[in-house]
Amino acid sequence: MQQSKQLRIIGFITLIVVIVIVGTIILQTKGIMLEAETSSSNRLEKTKVTIITSDIVADQSWGSLAYKGQLKIEEQYPVDVELYSEIETDKLMIETITTAINEGSKLIIGHGREFSDVFTATALSHPDVQFVTIHGSSKYPNQTVYTFDQGEIEYFAALSAALKTSTNKIGVLYPFEPENNISEFERGLAYYAPNSKSYYKAVGSRDDGVKATQLMKELIAEGVDVIYSKGNSYNRDVIDLAKKENVYVIGYLDDQSYMGKEQVLTSVMNDVSQAYVAVMEDYFSGSGMPSGKVILNESHGVYSLAPFGPMFSEQDIKYIETEMKRYSSGELAFP
Repeated sequence: MQQSKQLRIIGFITLIVVIVIVGTIILQTKGIMLEAETSSSNRLEKTKVTIITSDIVADQSWGSLAYKGQLKIEEQYPVDVELYSEIETDKLMIETITTAINEGSKLIIGHGREFSDVFTATALSHPDVQFVTIHGSSKYPNQTVYTFDQGEIEYFAALSAALKTSTNKIGVLYPFEPENNISEFERGLAYYAPNSKSYYKAVGSRDDGVKATQLMKELIAEGVDVIYSKGNSYNRDVIDLAKKENVYVIGYLDDQSYMGKEQVLTSVMNDVSQAYVAVMEDYFSGSGMPSGKVILNESHGVYSLAPFGPMFSEQDIKYIETEMKRYSSGELAFP
């Protein structure tokens, strides 16, 4: 009798244990299924985005900035990004655009003005796809250009050049022909160094160091002793030549003083990856993306001025900083 009672108790306890184990398994299974469903849902909700660059994706290249933009927007927005590099010809551009659209891309970003014409030729036949270029031009409602208003920064870069030129001859090396006849840098020179003469050359590429240094030698032959070099990869060659020729350089994109501390006055820094953040912010906004041109400024975090080099005295730096503060307060207005 006692043994029978013990068996019933053991059986009862065993039943409870089995129920608990089975219940736990069911709950865990439901949790895993819910998590899988949520994960699947999140994947389905991601927007397909394509980025196209004509450049290689390597350090100090224009293409590397497209990759940095990709990383930022993947981290901050529900997007699935495909990056295509070294897409240099119109034929390759059209093929890549076609592939992107067939794979479901609703937003295609061209990393540079060279994509403008191909996007314009394609946009009209794909009104449900948004075409964006970093710099460049646009024509149709589903095209947007994001570009930078570096005006105030370039004015003060010009001031740094005005303080350090001995010949009053200052040059600019553009990667391509400038869109505007007179740049903010030149306006800054006119304000701070009215007796100076400015020169400019267009390399025709962001990366051609041979051509850049050839044009730089022409500028130096004219007596230019400060050069604002608005390149990417070719800036390394420009700064190397500046060391040999004992001229000053204003760097571009990042703080390039590490390439030549005694030659680089300062750098007009552009965090191009922030332009991609601005693009996605507009894309996911309630009003959607605007058409035409969007000019990004300092509030978007796309540009700033690097620290000044050792060739500047404390008095020089204080003067530049005072002028920048006057501008920020509205006390100083450029013509």
